[in-house]
Amino acid sequence: MENNELQSIWKSYDQKMESMLTLNTEVAVMLTKQKLNQQISRLYLPKWTAVLIGVPYTIVLMAITIIACLAKAYFVALGFGAIALIMAVLLGIHFYQLYLIGQVKSNEEVLSTQEHLSKLRISSFQGLNLAVFQLPFWCVCWVSVDALKESPFLYGGINLLVFALLTYLAYWLYQRLSYGHEDSRVRDFFLSGRDWEPIVKSTEILEQIREYER
Repeated sequence: MENNELQSIWKSYDQKMESMLTLNTEVAVMLTKQKLNQQISRLYLPKWTAVLIGVPYTIVLMAITIIACLAKAYFVALGFGAIALIMAVLLGIHFYQLYLIGQVKSNEEVLSTQEHLSKLRISSFQGLNLAVFQLPFWCVCWVSVDALKESPFLYGGINLLVFALLTYLAYWLYQRLSYGHEDSRVRDFFLSGRDWEPIVKSTEILEQIREYER
């Protein structure tokens, strides 16, 4: 009887310890998820700010494009039209990122949260890569057809050279900002601050949650 009672006591003690460990793990996971939500919520302000500035800015660009077309200023229309198109796509990316942020906050599954964070990270790279391709079109915006007719070699040659240099700069930045490029100071410079740090910290916190749940 004494051995049976002793075994029963030990079994009861083990069950209590397991319950306490499970409870402690659940509390740790819950608190860590709160930290994750706090970090990812920091992205709302910069993303909504970009949208609120970007929408009227894109509308203005589109208006200039239409006016330039009506005035037969085709280079101006081409330049501002291309920039407006890029801006419209970037706005779509920002709305998609806001959706992903909401999914990260509302999702309780670690694997699903990790998937949405990964999409958010890749989307940030894609948005930045697309933004740099505005550069060559800014020089196109100011090309005058009349001036080009009067001085096709000098005026046209200078503008062509500027366009080529800006195109090369855009391509160079694209290469340095790409997701697979290792040890890029350019990428580290652009992917920093309040638009990027919450994603990095949220990824680190998610790793802690994965460790707790193992």
